[in-house]
Amino acid sequence: MLAMVLLCALYVLFFLRNPDQSQSNPSLTREAMLVVPPNASMAQLADSLKHYGFIRSEITFRAAAKLIRAGHRIHPGTFEVHRGLRNFQLIEDIVGTKYQIVFQLSIPEGFRLKDIAEAADADLGVNKYDFLQAATDTAFLHWLGLPPQAQSAEGFLYPTDYKWIYPLTGRTLVEALITKFHQMVPDSLLDAAQDRGLSPYQVLTFASIVEGETKNDSEKYLIAGVYENRYRIGMRLQADPTVQYGLQLDRPITPRDIEKPSPYNTYLIPGLPPGPIDNPSYATIYAAVYPAQTNYLYFVARRDGTRTHYFSPTYAGQLVNIHKEEHNIAAGIGER
Repeated sequence: MLAMVLLCALYVLFFLRNPDQSQSNPSLTREAMLVVPPNASMAQLADSLKHYGFIRSEITFRAAAKLIRAGHRIHPGTFEVHRGLRNFQLIEDIVGTKYQIVFQLSIPEGFRLKDIAEAADADLGVNKYDFLQAATDTAFLHWLGLPPQAQSAEGFLYPTDYKWIYPLTGRTLVEALITKFHQMVPDSLLDAAQDRGLSPYQVLTFASIVEGETKNDSEKYLIAGVYENRYRIGMRLQADPTVQYGLQLDRPITPRDIEKPSPYNTYLIPGLPPGPIDNPSYATIYAAVYPAQTNYLYFVARRDGTRTHYFSPTYAGQLVNIHKEEHNIAAGIGER
């Protein structure tokens, strides 16, 4: 009798399937996410699982976990939990990392705010409108350490690969990306250009323009030097990426685009645009702080497959370089 009672108890604890309510309730999915906070106890997990209908009894679930000493193996994070499992299977899913969900987001250098919003929506399930709302909440942004003139998080969303073990909201994602920016870009770097009369926000704006022009790290210093030379002599920056940003274009600009007014049209308006136009990397920010000291005022893409540029100190030289560019295009070399 004792053996039979013991076998029945073991069956209930480990081998009796928990109810699968998704079969009787079509609104429930067979899988769901369970968020396990740091230092969670097995009692807390049992309470959550019972609340969402994954187990029959908290008592039997906790007894099963205690028998196999699973309490010390609880990992924090977000887990995919399956309905209709036996207690033993359910415990193994939760205390291991096999079903732990890792939320990943890759932000390339030069991504705009809208690009990040779309990627977060697609890859993290973060509603892009919630993200954009948080990224333009000036009170929230200033609380996170952004300068008073910043009207959005553009420029401060650091481009790199991210991983999280907890789901995010638009607000927590913006905070995470800005926190990473502060970790990667020290104030001392942004302050280093103040002796040239540039505020940290202006430096970041310069960097975003350079990022929009090239991904070639060695040329970033030259292009940063061109734009600073133009800025110093009062010449209009005439930066294509600023026009693209103002008109929200994802294609090269046309002569007609240049004629369209916007606060970011540096062909029409002298000086810097109102703020950053994308999110630059550390290397690009560094180039903007320490640009190459040259007399160049012009540059044009070579279009010869090298993804580099021709540079010139004069407009006459620029015309010669444009002719070279056109020759490369006509020769069918193209960009690789």
